[in-house]
Amino acid sequence: MIRVAFIGGLTNGRVVFDYLRRNKFVNLVMTITYPDSYLSPRSHPFPEGESVFKTLDANSFAEKLDRCALDYIFVAGWSQLIGQKILESPSGGVIGFHPSRLPMDRGRSVLAWQIEAGSKESGVSMFYYDTLPDAGDIIAFEPFSIAKDDYINDVLDKVDLATLNLMRAYFPLIRVRQAPRRPQSIQEGNFRRLRTDYDSLINWNRDKTEVFNKIRAISRPYPGAIAELDHKKYRVYRAEVLEDFPFSQGLKPGSIAGKMHDGTIIVSSRNGFLRILEYELIE
Repeated sequence: MIRVAFIGGLTNGRVVFDYLRRNKFVNLVMTITYPDSYLSPRSHPFPEGESVFKTLDANSFAEKLDRCALDYIFVAGWSQLIGQKILESPSGGVIGFHPSRLPMDRGRSVLAWQIEAGSKESGVSMFYYDTLPDAGDIIAFEPFSIAKDDYINDVLDKVDLATLNLMRAYFPLIRVRQAPRRPQSIQEGNFRRLRTDYDSLINWNRDKTEVFNKIRAISRPYPGAIAELDHKKYRVYRAEVLEDFPFSQGLKPGSIAGKMHDGTIIVSSRNGFLRILEYELIE
């Protein structure tokens, strides 16, 4: 049996946590998760001697982790950078997951950037943490496709499944310290920056498919794209591209071409129209 700690949250973190908790070869001695995490003594009864901490700062528990004599730490669904002291704590290393084919798309907001760019495929990389973000040795990559009408919640479900597949396939090798390690070169690949509110604004002068991709990229559970229409702001969660819309010649991009009986709105872009299906007024 190996001694393991888990740091994480979100749905892909739950996948890793559940796998570790159910594995007969694992002694999960410490869990660090978000204050509003799904993990609780009621939903996940914690055995005698297992410590669970709710925090936004995993690095403040570095000394506690170091005293646990860990073989591995697994990290999933955690946005904070992991400090050097934690990286040096387990004898086998710190193992994490990233939603891209590393070394491509290191960094933040990766799935949203991929969807907005119209990417047709992505996946999850399982890797050893290093001092540089998403730059450690790669264990494996599990691919998945992104359909042209997938929204971010659909892609997040695919991330969860890919993460589970990686755990099932490679944890037996990790446990006996025989997992592959393929070094990354920091000179290869690219980094994605954290998205801001500015990146959520819809530019109606863009191609209709580009507008649709932005809406898909940051729909629920993300905050939604921001549309300015008739001097009002809306958060947009779902839409569809229209091939044509009658009685709409000469409209400027961003104009409301029609308000339908079901509450949907037809809006013009640079080269066509979108039907806004789900939205809410901001102001």
